[in-house]
Amino acid sequence: MQMYLVDSHFRLLKRFLFLLVPYTLLRIGFYFYHLDIYKHFTQDDIFTSFILGLRFDVAAILILNIPIILLSLIPSKNSKLISFERFLFVAINTAGIVAALDDYELFLFMGKRLSFDLFMITDDIWDQLPQLLLNFWYFPLAGLCFGVGYFLFDKKFFRLAGTKTNVGSQIVFTFLLLALSFVGIRGGLQHKSINVQSAFTQGKNELGHLVLNTPYHFLRTLKNKSQTKLTYFAKDEQAIDIIMNRRDLRFQAEGENKKNIVIIVLESVSLEYMEKGYTPFLDELKKQSAFFPHHLANGRRSIEALPSLLCGLPSLLDEPISKSIFQGNKFTCMPKILKANNYTNYFFHGGSRGTMGFESYTLSNGFDRYFSREDYPKKTDFDGTWGIYDGPYLEYVADELNKIPRPFMAGIFTLSSHQPYSVPTSMKGKFPKGSLEIHESIGYADHALKTFFEKIKNEPWFSQTIFVITADHTSKLESHKFQNIIGRYRVPLIIYAPGSQLEFNTQKVTQHSDIPKMVLNLVGLSGQELPFTSVGLKNDDKGYAFNYVDGQHYLLVSQKELITLDKDRNQKLYNYDWETGIMTSAGKSQDPLLKAYLQYFINGLINNNLSI
Repeated sequence: MQMYLVDSHFRLLKRFLFLLVPYTLLRIGFYFYHLDIYKHFTQDDIFTSFILGLRFDVAAILILNIPIILLSLIPSKNSKLISFERFLFVAINTAGIVAALDDYELFLFMGKRLSFDLFMITDDIWDQLPQLLLNFWYFPLAGLCFGVGYFLFDKKFFRLAGTKTNVGSQIVFTFLLLALSFVGIRGGLQHKSINVQSAFTQGKNELGHLVLNTPYHFLRTLKNKSQTKLTYFAKDEQAIDIIMNRRDLRFQAEGENKKNIVIIVLESVSLEYMEKGYTPFLDELKKQSAFFPHHLANGRRSIEALPSLLCGLPSLLDEPISKSIFQGNKFTCMPKILKANNYTNYFFHGGSRGTMGFESYTLSNGFDRYFSREDYPKKTDFDGTWGIYDGPYLEYVADELNKIPRPFMAGIFTLSSHQPYSVPTSMKGKFPKGSLEIHESIGYADHALKTFFEKIKNEPWFSQTIFVITADHTSKLESHKFQNIIGRYRVPLIIYAPGSQLEFNTQKVTQHSDIPKMVLNLVGLSGQELPFTSVGLKNDDKGYAFNYVDGQHYLLVSQKELITLDKDRNQKLYNYDWETGIMTSAGKSQDPLLKAYLQYFINGLINNNLSI
């Protein structure tokens, strides 16, 4: 059998390059169809979105055409196979064009690019489908006309020339095709593959959707778990009313406006480590601060921390919200609100660029710059695994903070207390080994934090700054007090305002998702745009925390009680002792608050309207 693979591969590459033309035209059409949204942006913003969009167009074309790429590996010039391949190629790409055209109007309906969760809103979408088809029939018709025209065009201009090549060339060109396809699908040779969140690095939700294209968004979110609407209450409004009647959502500003904000997220630091004496600096600092002993993280993984800490979004899904089918939703986050009030926002993490999606998530939600391991000048401080050791990296951050225009908000995420718990050679033996392998690195992380504060305490901006210190999640634990369903989420929360007295009810239950509202209140901003899962701490609210554990149970934690809710809607009540970790059953619970929050949150994600 003669080998025609090189000819087939060249033809395929030319086809893919040509497809960039209709994809660019689709983006132009999307821009003009939604001109009322985009007319407020500068020409530079729009141009940048178009340039960034090319990477997503290439990825979409390649993902959509994986079946065609595989067919092109068959070394045959059989006319029936070629005809089938052409028909399949045109059909697949026409489907992508039709979806993109229909999305011009569906975008207004959903507030984001098309994804499979559109079909989860079964009542709304089927009720609206007849009028959508009646009023916007020309979109699918235009797509089908494109398909017919493109079939004729492809048949005339993308024929196989029938050039024969030797086996060596076949192998080389096959490898090149697969390599280029791999690079194109992942969006380049960077550390992490692009994803939907990568389109939002300009910091504006609308520009992110201009960067994206519909086929890419749909295909990349297709693998995410779908979510059906909750119906604990007949109407979502009933759930919202319960929340508003039970929670104190008032705006209570405190302190001076325009103070700087520094949020420090310590890797894997459980409250247990503080109580056992592994963090002497934090122990001293809490005496000068507001310290919350009943504070809970909203998740168990680092990737779940930022949505809670920055946007007030607890982890109530089967996967991190930043990787879920809802990652393209419009969220109003605390850094965005600060930025709109003339704050400059920087985020620092000593890990590699792209780690856990931190860069794309922070840049898409209000940060102006993201600093990673690659930006750090001294490569010898690399720990050999995750990134730069906390000690030198925090000193570097201290220098960078001096350069930020004020007022500023800085996010700092440490890493040395992450497995394998590396400590620099010069620091080994200086901290208690403890009984768990993490303990020595906790001591080192605490020491690095002490050095950081010693370096910045005489800077002119220091006394005008509020420091919020917490941890992303817990790690290895050993005491019964913490080895339980609530204790595994207990992390420290310290609010330190040099030279200021902050009055809080520090004994109530708090959670990560409360921090965005609290920060905004402390600088005189209401934060009313945030979801109801974020409640300011300077009010008379009783205080609650939400968690989703083991993929089966939701938790509502209050001062003395714990309510659990399983997937079968069974709701149980437990009494909880924070000092011992002992939990005792108190029967069934009829409290509607947990169900109200879940229906508000899940249905709000599906409808893309969490901010009410």
